[in-house]
Amino acid sequence: MALMPKRVLVFEAHGDDMEFFAGGTVAKFAALGHEVTVVCATDNDKGSHELDAEQLRAVRDKELNGAAAVLGVRRVIPLGYSDGDLLYDVPMKTLRGQFMRIIRELRPHIVMSWDAFTPYEGHPDHRAVAQAANEAASFAHFRNFYPEQVAEGLAPHCVGEYWTFAKAPRDQNKYVDISEYIDKKIDALCAHEAQMVLTVADMQHHLAVAPFDIPWLRTLDPHDYRAVIDRQMRAAGEAVARRASLDCRYAEGFRRTRYGGLESMANDQPIEEDV
Repeated sequence: MALMPKRVLVFEAHGDDMEFFAGGTVAKFAALGHEVTVVCATDNDKGSHELDAEQLRAVRDKELNGAAAVLGVRRVIPLGYSDGDLLYDVPMKTLRGQFMRIIRELRPHIVMSWDAFTPYEGHPDHRAVAQAANEAASFAHFRNFYPEQVAEGLAPHCVGEYWTFAKAPRDQNKYVDISEYIDKKIDALCAHEAQMVLTVADMQHHLAVAPFDIPWLRTLDPHDYRAVIDRQMRAAGEAVARRASLDCRYAEGFRRTRYGGLESMANDQPIEEDV
Protein backbone atom coordinates (compact mmCIF):
# COMPACT_ATOMS: atom_id res chain seq x y z
CA MET A 1 0.00 0.00 0.00
CA ALA A 2 1.32 3.43 -0.94
CA LEU A 3 2.32 5.78 1.86
CA MET A 4 0.09 8.74 2.55
CA PRO A 5 1.93 11.85 1.37
CA LYS A 6 2.91 14.01 4.32
CA ARG A 7 4.00 17.60 4.80
CA VAL A 8 7.49 17.98 6.23
CA LEU A 9 8.66 21.36 7.58
CA VAL A 10 12.34 22.02 8.32
CA PHE A 11 13.55 24.98 10.39
CA GLU A 12 17.25 25.73 9.93
CA ALA A 13 19.47 28.58 11.05
CA HIS A 14 21.64 28.74 7.92
CA GLY A 15 21.55 27.49 4.38
CA ASP A 16 23.42 24.13 4.52
CA ASP A 17 22.36 23.18 8.10
CA MET A 18 19.70 20.79 6.86
CA GLU A 19 21.90 19.41 4.09
CA PHE A 20 24.71 18.51 6.49
CA PHE A 21 22.53 16.64 8.96
CA ALA A 22 19.43 15.58 7.00
CA GLY A 23 20.04 16.12 3.29
CA GLY A 24 19.72 12.46 2.40
CA THR A 25 16.57 12.05 4.46
CA VAL A 26 14.96 15.15 2.96
CA ALA A 27 15.80 13.90 -0.54
CA LYS A 28 14.22 10.56 0.36
CA PHE A 29 11.10 12.25 1.76
CA ALA A 30 10.72 14.19 -1.48
CA ALA A 31 11.36 11.18 -3.71
CA LEU A 32 8.66 9.23 -1.87
CA GLY A 33 6.12 11.96 -2.59
CA HIS A 34 6.17 13.89 0.67
CA GLU A 35 6.03 17.70 0.45
CA VAL A 36 9.04 19.41 2.05
CA THR A 37 9.30 23.09 3.00
CA VAL A 38 12.47 24.62 4.44
CA VAL A 39 12.56 27.78 6.56
CA CYS A 40 16.02 29.42 6.74
CA ALA A 41 16.23 31.94 9.57
CA THR A 42 19.40 33.87 8.65
CA ASP A 43 20.97 35.34 5.55
CA ASN A 44 24.45 33.80 6.00
CA ASP A 45 25.99 37.28 5.93
CA LYS A 46 28.89 36.38 8.25
CA GLY A 47 29.88 33.06 6.69
CA SER A 48 32.99 33.83 4.68
CA HIS A 49 36.64 34.73 5.02
CA GLU A 50 36.70 36.40 1.61
CA LEU A 51 33.22 37.83 0.77
CA ASP A 52 31.66 40.77 2.55
CA ALA A 53 28.14 40.75 3.99
CA GLU A 54 26.51 42.29 0.93
CA GLN A 55 28.13 39.75 -1.39
CA LEU A 56 26.99 36.91 0.84
CA ARG A 57 23.42 38.16 0.97
CA ALA A 58 23.46 38.46 -2.83
CA VAL A 59 24.25 34.75 -3.33
CA ARG A 60 22.12 33.39 -0.49
CA ASP A 61 18.86 32.92 -2.38
CA LYS A 62 20.62 31.37 -5.38
CA GLU A 63 22.38 28.85 -3.16
CA LEU A 64 19.30 28.10 -1.02
CA ASN A 65 17.09 27.48 -4.00
CA GLY A 66 19.76 25.61 -5.95
CA ALA A 67 20.29 23.16 -3.11
CA ALA A 68 16.54 22.81 -2.58
CA ALA A 69 16.05 21.93 -6.24
CA VAL A 70 18.64 19.16 -5.97
CA LEU A 71 16.81 17.59 -3.02
CA GLY A 72 13.28 18.07 -4.36
CA VAL A 73 12.26 20.58 -1.68
CA ARG A 74 8.95 22.18 -2.65
CA ARG A 75 9.44 25.62 -1.08
CA VAL A 76 12.10 27.67 0.69
CA ILE A 77 11.12 30.49 3.09
CA PRO A 78 14.05 32.82 3.97
CA LEU A 79 13.49 35.02 7.04
CA GLY A 80 16.55 37.19 6.44
CA TYR A 81 17.91 37.72 9.95
CA SER A 82 21.61 38.51 10.31
CA ASP A 83 23.90 35.51 10.69
CA GLY A 84 25.35 35.01 14.16
CA ASP A 85 23.08 37.57 15.82
CA LEU A 86 19.72 35.77 15.81
CA LEU A 87 19.83 34.93 19.52
CA TYR A 88 20.59 38.56 20.41
CA ASP A 89 18.59 40.55 17.85
CA VAL A 90 15.29 38.68 17.86
CA PRO A 91 13.27 38.12 21.05
CA MET A 92 12.52 34.42 21.48
CA LYS A 93 8.81 35.13 21.73
CA THR A 94 8.95 36.84 18.32
CA LEU A 95 10.89 34.05 16.61
CA ARG A 96 8.71 31.37 18.19
CA GLY A 97 5.64 33.25 16.98
CA GLN A 98 6.97 33.40 13.42
CA PHE A 99 7.66 29.67 13.47
CA MET A 100 4.24 28.94 14.96
CA ARG A 101 2.55 31.04 12.28
CA ILE A 102 4.30 29.01 9.59
CA ILE A 103 3.30 25.76 11.29
CA ARG A 104 -0.33 26.87 11.47
CA GLU A 105 -0.25 27.97 7.83
CA LEU A 106 1.40 24.85 6.41
CA ARG A 107 0.02 22.31 8.92
CA PRO A 108 2.96 19.86 8.73
CA HIS A 109 2.81 16.25 9.88
CA ILE A 110 6.55 16.32 10.65
CA VAL A 111 8.72 19.19 11.90
CA MET A 112 12.51 18.89 11.76
CA SER A 113 15.11 21.23 13.26
CA TRP A 114 18.08 21.62 15.57
CA ASP A 115 17.85 19.95 18.96
CA ALA A 116 17.21 22.36 21.83
CA PHE A 117 18.73 19.81 24.23
CA THR A 118 21.95 18.94 22.38
CA PRO A 119 24.94 19.32 24.72
CA TYR A 120 27.79 21.65 23.83
CA GLU A 121 26.05 23.47 20.95
CA GLY A 122 28.32 26.43 20.31
CA HIS A 123 26.47 28.40 17.66
CA PRO A 124 23.92 30.91 19.01
CA ASP A 125 21.83 30.76 15.82
CA HIS A 126 21.46 27.00 16.20
CA ARG A 127 20.40 27.42 19.82
CA ALA A 128 17.86 30.10 18.94
CA VAL A 129 16.28 28.11 16.10
CA ALA A 130 16.26 24.95 18.19
CA GLN A 131 14.39 26.55 21.07
CA ALA A 132 11.93 28.46 18.88
CA ALA A 133 11.16 25.45 16.67
CA ASN A 134 10.79 23.06 19.59
CA GLU A 135 8.38 25.35 21.42
CA ALA A 136 6.43 26.32 18.30
CA ALA A 137 5.93 22.66 17.36
CA SER A 138 5.01 21.76 20.94
CA PHE A 139 2.42 24.48 21.46
CA ALA A 140 0.95 25.23 18.01
CA HIS A 141 -2.21 23.31 18.90
CA PHE A 142 -2.86 25.52 21.96
CA ARG A 143 -5.17 28.32 20.82
CA ASN A 144 -4.08 30.60 23.67
CA PHE A 145 -0.56 30.80 22.29
CA TYR A 146 -0.52 33.77 19.89
CA PRO A 147 -4.31 34.09 19.88
CA GLU A 148 -4.07 36.87 17.31
CA GLN A 149 -3.06 34.21 14.78
CA VAL A 150 -6.16 32.19 15.58
CA ALA A 151 -8.28 35.34 15.30
CA GLU A 152 -6.86 35.81 11.79
CA GLY A 153 -8.16 32.37 10.84
CA LEU A 154 -5.05 30.26 11.45
CA ALA A 155 -6.45 27.24 13.25
CA PRO A 156 -4.35 25.55 15.95
CA HIS A 157 -2.38 22.60 14.59
CA CYS A 158 -0.96 19.55 16.39
CA VAL A 159 2.43 18.40 15.05
CA GLY A 160 2.61 14.61 15.12
CA GLU A 161 6.35 14.09 14.85
CA TYR A 162 9.36 16.20 15.81
CA TRP A 163 12.75 15.19 14.40
CA THR A 164 15.97 16.84 15.51
CA PHE A 165 19.48 16.85 14.08
CA ALA A 166 21.01 14.58 16.73
CA LYS A 167 24.67 15.60 16.69
CA ALA A 168 25.43 13.35 19.68
CA PRO A 169 25.16 9.65 18.70
CA ARG A 170 23.75 8.80 22.13
CA ASP A 171 20.62 10.83 21.31
CA GLN A 172 19.78 9.07 18.03
CA ASN A 173 16.70 6.84 18.08
CA LYS A 174 15.60 7.07 14.44
CA TYR A 175 17.80 6.08 11.52
CA VAL A 176 17.23 6.53 7.80
CA ASP A 177 18.99 4.56 5.08
CA ILE A 178 20.20 7.23 2.65
CA SER A 179 22.40 5.01 0.49
CA GLU A 180 20.43 5.88 -2.65
CA TYR A 181 20.51 9.59 -1.78
CA ILE A 182 24.08 10.22 -0.63
CA ASP A 183 25.01 11.73 -3.99
CA LYS A 184 22.08 14.16 -3.83
CA LYS A 185 23.07 15.12 -0.29
CA ILE A 186 26.59 15.94 -1.47
CA ASP A 187 25.36 17.74 -4.60
CA ALA A 188 23.02 19.87 -2.47
CA LEU A 189 25.80 20.78 -0.05
CA CYS A 190 28.07 21.73 -2.91
CA ALA A 191 25.33 24.02 -4.26
CA HIS A 192 26.04 26.16 -1.17
CA GLU A 193 29.32 27.30 -2.73
CA ALA A 194 30.09 30.17 -0.34
CA GLN A 195 29.41 27.96 2.68
CA MET A 196 31.52 25.07 1.39
CA VAL A 197 34.44 27.40 0.65
CA LEU A 198 34.06 28.64 4.23
CA THR A 199 33.99 25.07 5.55
CA VAL A 200 37.38 24.27 4.02
CA ALA A 201 38.88 27.67 4.82
CA ASP A 202 37.81 27.37 8.44
CA MET A 203 39.43 23.94 8.67
CA GLN A 204 42.62 25.58 7.42
CA HIS A 205 42.41 28.38 10.01
CA HIS A 206 42.24 25.79 12.78
CA LEU A 207 45.05 23.77 11.21
CA ALA A 208 47.25 26.88 11.17
CA VAL A 209 47.16 27.11 14.97
CA ALA A 210 47.41 23.36 15.57
CA PRO A 211 50.66 21.64 16.69
CA PHE A 212 50.53 19.27 13.71
CA ASP A 213 50.26 19.44 9.94
CA ILE A 214 47.93 17.91 7.34
CA PRO A 215 49.78 18.80 4.13
CA TRP A 216 46.97 18.10 1.68
CA LEU A 217 44.59 20.33 3.67
CA ARG A 218 47.13 23.10 4.23
CA THR A 219 47.81 23.43 0.51
CA LEU A 220 44.25 22.92 -0.74
CA ASP A 221 42.47 25.73 -2.56
CA PRO A 222 39.23 26.17 -0.55
CA HIS A 223 37.37 26.55 -3.83
CA ASP A 224 38.25 22.92 -4.59
CA TYR A 225 35.92 21.82 -1.80
CA ARG A 226 34.06 19.01 -3.54
CA ALA A 227 36.40 16.15 -2.65
CA VAL A 228 36.60 17.22 1.02
CA ILE A 229 32.83 17.49 1.41
CA ASP A 230 32.33 14.19 -0.42
CA ARG A 231 34.82 12.42 1.86
CA GLN A 232 33.35 13.89 5.05
CA MET A 233 29.73 13.12 4.21
CA ARG A 234 30.42 9.56 3.12
CA ALA A 235 32.48 8.90 6.24
CA ALA A 236 29.77 10.39 8.47
CA GLY A 237 27.04 8.37 6.74
CA GLU A 238 29.02 5.16 7.07
CA ALA A 239 29.66 5.84 10.77
CA VAL A 240 25.93 6.27 11.49
CA ALA A 241 25.04 3.08 9.61
CA ARG A 242 27.76 1.18 11.46
CA ARG A 243 26.75 2.43 14.91
CA ALA A 244 23.11 1.58 14.24
CA SER A 245 24.04 -1.88 12.87
CA LEU A 246 22.01 -1.16 9.74
CA ASP A 247 22.20 -3.29 6.63
CA CYS A 248 23.11 -0.33 4.44
CA ARG A 249 26.15 1.75 3.61
CA TYR A 250 25.02 5.27 4.49
CA ALA A 251 22.53 6.53 7.07
CA GLU A 252 21.46 9.63 8.98
CA GLY A 253 20.39 9.61 12.63
CA PHE A 254 17.83 11.73 14.47
CA ARG A 255 16.28 12.16 17.87
CA ARG A 256 12.58 11.70 17.19
CA THR A 257 9.59 12.25 19.45
CA ARG A 258 6.05 11.65 18.22
CA TYR A 259 2.39 11.51 19.12
CA GLY A 260 2.96 12.92 22.59
CA GLY A 261 4.54 9.67 23.75
CA LEU A 262 1.31 7.71 23.22
CA GLU A 263 3.09 4.91 21.33
CA SER A 264 3.64 3.10 24.62
CA MET A 265 -0.14 2.80 24.99
CA ALA A 266 -0.81 1.64 21.42
CA ASN A 267 -0.83 -2.08 22.29
CA ASP A 268 1.82 -3.01 19.73
CA GLN A 269 -0.14 -1.52 16.83
CA PRO A 270 2.37 -1.14 13.97
CA ILE A 271 3.20 2.37 12.79
CA GLU A 272 4.32 2.52 9.18
CA GLU A 273 7.50 4.54 8.62
CA ASP A 274 7.46 7.37 6.08
CA VAL A 275 11.11 6.96 5.05
